[in-house]
Amino acid sequence: MAVSAAKRRTTVTLPAATLRSAKRLANRRKVHLNVIMNEAIEDGLRQKLAVERAEDFVERMGRAFSGLTEEEFLMVNGIYLAGKK
Repeated sequence: MAVSAAKRRTTVTLPAATLRSAKRLANRRKVHLNVIMNEAIEDGLRQKLAVERAEDFVERMGRAFSGLTEEEFLMVNGIYLAGKK
């Protein structure tokens, strides 16, 4: 079987319960096991990358505003405390 340049074969070791679940899902959906595995891996990677981007953003924002007082930080966020002088 020829494998396109955009796809590569690899071997992974899975827990038996994970493989059974994936096979059951593939059977229910009437698709090949590799479809289920590809979707699961892509979804997992997408979630992990989103978390990493969010954590990176929070870290960069913390560094950018670390020198501000609490009041200055609130002003940057558009929060005006009435009566504060």
